[in-house]
Amino acid sequence: MLNKLIVGYDTTAFDFARAVSSAVGVPDLARWHEWCTPEEETPGFGNQASELHQRLYDTGPAFEDLYRRFVATTVTELVGEPVRYQNVPNWRIQLPGRHGVGSYHQDRMGGHNSAEITFWVPLTDVTEENTLWVESAEGRGDYRPAVMPYGRMLVFDSADLMHGNVRNGSERTRVSFDFRVIPESVYDTGLNTPHHTGIDGPLQWLAA
Repeated sequence: MLNKLIVGYDTTAFDFARAVSSAVGVPDLARWHEWCTPEEETPGFGNQASELHQRLYDTGPAFEDLYRRFVATTVTELVGEPVRYQNVPNWRIQLPGRHGVGSYHQDRMGGHNSAEITFWVPLTDVTEENTLWVESAEGRGDYRPAVMPYGRMLVFDSADLMHGNVRNGSERTRVSFDFRVIPESVYDTGLNTPHHTGIDGPLQWLAA
Protein backbone atom coordinates (compact mmCIF):
# COMPACT_ATOMS: atom_id res chain seq x y z
CA MET A 1 0.00 0.00 0.00
CA LEU A 2 1.16 3.54 -0.81
CA ASN A 3 2.64 5.38 2.17
CA LYS A 4 3.05 8.91 0.81
CA LEU A 5 4.49 10.96 -2.02
CA ILE A 6 4.43 14.56 -3.20
CA VAL A 7 3.54 15.11 -6.84
CA GLY A 8 2.99 18.12 -9.04
CA TYR A 9 0.00 19.00 -11.21
CA ASP A 10 -0.75 21.54 -13.93
CA THR A 11 -1.93 24.79 -12.30
CA THR A 12 -2.60 26.26 -15.73
CA ALA A 13 -5.32 23.69 -16.31
CA PHE A 14 -6.30 23.42 -12.64
CA ASP A 15 -5.80 26.79 -10.96
CA PHE A 16 -7.69 25.96 -7.78
CA ALA A 17 -6.28 28.94 -5.89
CA ARG A 18 -7.61 31.42 -8.43
CA ALA A 19 -11.06 29.80 -8.49
CA VAL A 20 -11.30 29.78 -4.70
CA SER A 21 -9.92 33.32 -4.29
CA SER A 22 -12.58 34.58 -6.67
CA ALA A 23 -15.35 32.61 -4.95
CA VAL A 24 -14.55 33.79 -1.41
CA GLY A 25 -13.59 37.33 -2.41
CA VAL A 26 -10.05 37.19 -1.01
CA PRO A 27 -7.30 38.23 -3.47
CA ASP A 28 -4.50 36.38 -1.63
CA LEU A 29 -5.53 33.27 0.30
CA ALA A 30 -2.28 33.32 2.29
CA ARG A 31 -3.36 36.69 3.72
CA TRP A 32 -6.99 35.77 4.41
CA HIS A 33 -6.46 36.47 8.13
CA GLU A 34 -6.07 40.17 7.26
CA TRP A 35 -9.63 40.28 5.85
CA CYS A 36 -11.49 38.37 8.55
CA THR A 37 -12.29 38.26 12.24
CA PRO A 38 -11.61 34.63 13.18
CA GLU A 39 -13.89 32.73 15.50
CA GLU A 40 -12.54 31.09 18.64
CA GLU A 41 -10.65 27.94 17.70
CA THR A 42 -12.20 24.57 18.53
CA PRO A 43 -9.56 22.25 20.05
CA GLY A 44 -8.75 18.95 18.36
CA PHE A 45 -10.24 18.55 14.92
CA GLY A 46 -11.29 22.13 14.29
CA ASN A 47 -14.68 23.57 13.48
CA GLN A 48 -15.91 22.60 10.02
CA ALA A 49 -19.02 24.71 10.65
CA SER A 50 -17.07 27.96 11.08
CA GLU A 51 -17.95 30.93 8.88
CA LEU A 52 -14.67 30.64 6.96
CA HIS A 53 -15.18 26.93 6.31
CA GLN A 54 -18.73 27.56 5.11
CA ARG A 55 -17.44 30.11 2.60
CA LEU A 56 -15.09 27.44 1.27
CA TYR A 57 -17.83 24.83 1.06
CA ASP A 58 -19.90 27.38 -0.89
CA THR A 59 -17.25 27.97 -3.59
CA GLY A 60 -19.74 27.03 -6.30
CA PRO A 61 -19.66 25.53 -9.80
CA ALA A 62 -16.30 26.95 -10.98
CA PHE A 63 -14.39 25.02 -8.33
CA GLU A 64 -16.66 21.99 -8.58
CA ASP A 65 -16.03 21.70 -12.32
CA LEU A 66 -12.26 21.93 -11.80
CA TYR A 67 -12.41 19.32 -9.05
CA ARG A 68 -14.35 16.78 -11.08
CA ARG A 69 -12.14 17.21 -14.16
CA PHE A 70 -9.04 16.97 -11.97
CA VAL A 71 -10.15 13.61 -10.56
CA ALA A 72 -11.18 12.28 -13.98
CA THR A 73 -7.81 13.16 -15.53
CA THR A 74 -4.86 13.85 -13.23
CA VAL A 75 -5.93 11.62 -10.34
CA THR A 76 -7.11 8.71 -12.48
CA GLU A 77 -3.85 8.81 -14.46
CA LEU A 78 -1.81 8.83 -11.26
CA VAL A 79 -3.72 5.91 -9.73
CA GLY A 80 -3.49 3.99 -13.00
CA GLU A 81 -7.14 2.98 -13.26
CA PRO A 82 -10.66 4.40 -12.87
CA VAL A 83 -11.57 5.45 -9.34
CA ARG A 84 -14.51 6.20 -7.09
CA TYR A 85 -14.03 9.56 -5.43
CA GLN A 86 -15.37 11.66 -2.59
CA ASN A 87 -18.26 13.79 -3.85
CA VAL A 88 -17.58 16.79 -1.58
CA PRO A 89 -13.93 17.37 -0.61
CA ASN A 90 -12.98 18.47 2.90
CA TRP A 91 -11.85 22.06 3.31
CA ARG A 92 -9.18 23.13 5.80
CA ILE A 93 -8.03 26.57 6.87
CA GLN A 94 -5.19 27.19 9.30
CA LEU A 95 -4.79 30.79 10.38
CA PRO A 96 -1.56 32.15 11.92
CA GLY A 97 -1.28 31.08 15.54
CA ARG A 98 -3.86 28.33 15.11
CA HIS A 99 -3.61 24.54 15.01
CA GLY A 100 -6.51 23.74 12.67
CA VAL A 101 -6.72 19.96 12.87
CA GLY A 102 -4.15 19.69 15.64
CA SER A 103 -4.83 16.23 17.03
CA TYR A 104 -2.62 13.54 15.50
CA HIS A 105 -4.79 10.71 14.25
CA GLN A 106 -5.32 7.93 11.73
CA ASP A 107 -8.44 8.31 9.62
CA ARG A 108 -9.44 4.73 10.33
CA MET A 109 -10.22 5.99 13.84
CA GLY A 110 -13.19 7.67 12.18
CA GLY A 111 -14.26 4.68 10.09
CA HIS A 112 -12.08 5.07 7.01
CA ASN A 113 -10.29 2.07 5.54
CA SER A 114 -6.99 1.27 3.84
CA ALA A 115 -8.58 0.95 0.39
CA GLU A 116 -8.76 4.74 0.30
CA ILE A 117 -6.02 6.97 -1.11
CA THR A 118 -6.01 10.54 0.21
CA PHE A 119 -5.06 13.59 -1.86
CA TRP A 120 -4.16 16.69 0.18
CA VAL A 121 -4.03 19.81 -2.00
CA PRO A 122 -2.76 23.09 -0.49
CA LEU A 123 -3.80 26.27 -2.29
CA THR A 124 -0.95 28.26 -0.77
CA ASP A 125 2.76 27.56 -0.43
CA VAL A 126 3.28 25.51 2.74
CA THR A 127 6.32 25.47 5.03
CA GLU A 128 7.32 23.60 8.19
CA GLU A 129 5.32 26.13 10.18
CA ASN A 130 1.93 25.72 8.51
CA THR A 131 1.81 22.37 6.75
CA LEU A 132 0.56 18.88 7.52
CA TRP A 133 2.88 16.56 9.46
CA VAL A 134 2.83 12.83 8.66
CA GLU A 135 4.74 9.83 9.99
CA SER A 136 6.89 7.95 7.46
CA ALA A 137 5.34 4.53 8.13
CA GLU A 138 2.58 3.21 10.36
CA GLY A 139 3.63 3.17 13.99
CA ARG A 140 6.89 5.10 13.49
CA GLY A 141 5.75 8.34 15.09
CA ASP A 142 8.53 10.19 13.22
CA TYR A 143 6.40 13.08 12.01
CA ARG A 144 7.79 15.08 9.12
CA PRO A 145 6.44 18.23 7.46
CA ALA A 146 5.03 18.03 3.94
CA VAL A 147 6.73 21.18 2.59
CA MET A 148 5.75 22.19 -0.94
CA PRO A 149 4.87 25.15 -3.16
CA TYR A 150 1.45 25.72 -4.67
CA GLY A 151 1.03 23.29 -7.55
CA ARG A 152 2.04 20.19 -5.63
CA MET A 153 -0.04 17.82 -3.52
CA LEU A 154 0.51 15.10 -0.95
CA VAL A 155 -0.84 11.64 -1.81
CA PHE A 156 -0.85 9.35 1.21
CA ASP A 157 -2.43 6.57 3.26
CA SER A 158 -4.30 8.72 5.77
CA ALA A 159 -6.27 5.74 7.08
CA ASP A 160 -3.13 4.14 8.53
CA LEU A 161 -0.52 6.91 8.90
CA MET A 162 -0.75 9.23 11.90
CA HIS A 163 -0.96 12.86 10.79
CA GLY A 164 -1.86 16.30 12.12
CA ASN A 165 -0.75 19.91 12.45
CA VAL A 166 1.51 21.97 14.66
CA ARG A 167 0.55 25.53 15.58
CA ASN A 168 0.92 27.82 12.57
CA GLY A 169 3.99 29.84 13.52
CA SER A 170 4.08 31.74 10.23
CA GLU A 171 2.34 34.94 9.19
CA ARG A 172 0.55 33.12 6.37
CA THR A 173 -2.84 31.44 6.30
CA ARG A 174 -2.88 27.94 4.86
CA VAL A 175 -5.92 26.92 2.81
CA SER A 176 -6.23 23.36 1.51
CA PHE A 177 -8.73 20.75 0.46
CA ASP A 178 -8.46 16.99 0.65
CA PHE A 179 -10.39 14.08 -0.72
CA ARG A 180 -10.24 10.32 -0.91
CA VAL A 181 -10.45 7.95 -3.85
CA ILE A 182 -10.81 4.17 -4.08
CA PRO A 183 -9.42 2.32 -7.12
CA GLU A 184 -12.30 0.73 -9.03
CA SER A 185 -10.64 -2.69 -8.82
CA VAL A 186 -10.97 -2.75 -5.02
CA TYR A 187 -14.18 -0.76 -4.66
CA ASP A 188 -17.12 -2.53 -3.10
CA THR A 189 -20.48 -1.10 -2.11
CA GLY A 190 -19.75 -2.44 1.36
CA LEU A 191 -17.26 0.41 1.70
CA ASN A 192 -20.11 2.92 1.77
CA THR A 193 -19.76 3.35 5.52
CA PRO A 194 -20.73 6.66 7.15
CA HIS A 195 -17.51 8.62 6.68
CA HIS A 196 -18.24 12.20 7.70
CA THR A 197 -17.04 15.00 5.40
CA GLY A 198 -17.86 17.80 7.80
CA ILE A 199 -21.00 19.14 6.14
CA ASP A 200 -22.99 16.51 4.29
CA GLY A 201 -23.10 13.46 6.55
CA PRO A 202 -22.16 10.11 5.01
CA LEU A 203 -19.46 10.30 2.37
CA GLN A 204 -20.78 9.70 -1.14
CA TRP A 205 -18.56 7.88 -3.66
CA LEU A 206 -18.90 8.92 -7.31
CA ALA A 207 -17.46 7.16 -10.35
CA ALA A 208 -14.87 9.33 -12.11
